[in-house]
Amino acid sequence: MDVAEKNEKKLRRQMRTTSKILLGFLLAILTGAVLLTLPVATVSGKSDFLTALFTATTSVCVTGLVVVPTFSYWTLFGKIVILALIQLGGLGIVALTSFVMLLMNRKFSLRNRMMIQDAFGLSTMQGMVVFIKRVIKGTVIVEMLGAVLYLFAFIPQFGVAHGIWYSVFNAISAFCNAGIDIIGPDSLMTYADSPLVLLTSSFLIICGGLGFVVWWDVVDVLSNVRAKKIPARDIWRRFNTHTKIILMMTLILSGMVVTFLFECNNPLTLGNMSLGKKMLNAFFQSVTLRTAGFASISQKGLTEPTVLVSCVIMFVGGSPVGTAGGIKTMTAATLVFAVLAVVQGRKETVAFKKTIPTSIVRRSLAVTVIGFGTLILFSVLLLATNPLSLSDGVFEVTSAIATVGLSRDVTPGLNVIGKVIIIVCMYLGRVGPITMFMFFGQRATNHNSVKYADAEIIVG
Repeated sequence: MDVAEKNEKKLRRQMRTTSKILLGFLLAILTGAVLLTLPVATVSGKSDFLTALFTATTSVCVTGLVVVPTFSYWTLFGKIVILALIQLGGLGIVALTSFVMLLMNRKFSLRNRMMIQDAFGLSTMQGMVVFIKRVIKGTVIVEMLGAVLYLFAFIPQFGVAHGIWYSVFNAISAFCNAGIDIIGPDSLMTYADSPLVLLTSSFLIICGGLGFVVWWDVVDVLSNVRAKKIPARDIWRRFNTHTKIILMMTLILSGMVVTFLFECNNPLTLGNMSLGKKMLNAFFQSVTLRTAGFASISQKGLTEPTVLVSCVIMFVGGSPVGTAGGIKTMTAATLVFAVLAVVQGRKETVAFKKTIPTSIVRRSLAVTVIGFGTLILFSVLLLATNPLSLSDGVFEVTSAIATVGLSRDVTPGLNVIGKVIIIVCMYLGRVGPITMFMFFGQRATNHNSVKYADAEIIVG
C-alpha cells in the first residue's frame, strides 16, 4: 500500500469518527429535548419543544445560556436530565462510551482505539485505556472535591439535602464549564462576597479548562519532584512544550487586570464593593470568561471596553482535550508564535526552543479564520432578526459559539429565529473545533500532486 492509499484510508477513518461525534452529540441533544418535554420534567407539567431543545443543547454543549430559569422551571427529574447532559457533554461522547465499555469489561478493538485517538487529538494509540481511566478518575476526584468544598457554603444556607444536591450540581456544572446552576435566578451574584464559593468555582473551571493532557504532565512532574527524582527548580523545564504554552496563555489571557481597571468605579458591577471584593470578582470574571458562564457581577452592566475584551477572551476559550470551548489557547498561541517568527525573520515557528510544524500553524490559521467567520455570520443574522445593540448581539453570539454561557440579559427575550440561531451556534461551538481539527489534520498530510509556479503578490 503506497502513501496516498494510506492517507486516503486514514482520512476515511477520521471522517467516520467525525460523523460519529457529530451524530452522537445531535442524538444526545434530541434525546434530552424529548425527555425535557415530558410533563414530569417541568413544574407546570408542560414545556414547548423549542425551550426543551434549547435547554438540551445548552446542556450537552456545556454552554449555559438559558431561556427559562433553571432553578424554578424544571422539576427534580428535569434537573437530573440536565445534569446528565452536562456531564455527557463535558467529557464527550467518546470518553463516556469508552468508560461504559470498561465497566462492561469489553476489550477495545483497534477501531475503538483509533476513534479515541481521533476524538482527543492524541499523537499515539499507546495507553488509550489508561488515558480514559485517568480522565474519568480525575474527573470524579476533582468534581467530588469541589462538591465537598461547596457543602460548607450551601448546607448552612439550604439544609443538608438541598445543600448536597446544589453542591453536586454546581461542581459538575463548573468542572464541565457549563455555567448552569439551580440556586437562583442570578447565577452566583448572591455569592459575590463569598471567597469560598467563587474560588471553589474558579478551581473547578480552571481544572476543566486546562485539558487532561496538561493535568497528567503537571501531576507526573510534581510526583517526580516529591519522589526527589528531579529538583524543584527544574519543574518548569520538565514540563512538555504543550503544557508550557497552555499555562503561559492561561496567565496572559486571564483578563483580571482589564476587568478591574475598567470596572472598579462602575456602580453597576464592581464600583460599590470593597477593594478585596473587587479583586475577587475581577478574578472570577476573568476565569468564567474562559467558557464557564457563571456570573458574580452583572454582564449587562459591563462597560464597552470590558465587553470587547471579554469577547476576545471568550473567542479564544480554554485548552485542547478538556471541557472548555473556543478556538483554544493553543491555536491562538501558535498564531502568535508564527507572527513573532515573521517579525524576527525566522524561517520556522519556534516556541520554547521547539519548532512548531508548519501543518500545525496552517491548521491553527484555518480554525481561527473559520471560527471568526462563523462569529461574524451569526452575529449579523442575530442582529438582523432581533432588536439588539451591536455589543449585546456580538457578546451573545460569541458566548454561544465559544460555549461560554454569559449573557447581557438577552437570551430569554430572543424571538424564535434568534433562539434557533443560538442553538445552531452552541452546537457548532461544541462540535466545530473537533471537526475542523480532525479534517484539517488529515488534509495536511495529503501532498499536492501538482506543484504550481510561485505567484507574485503584494502583502501589506
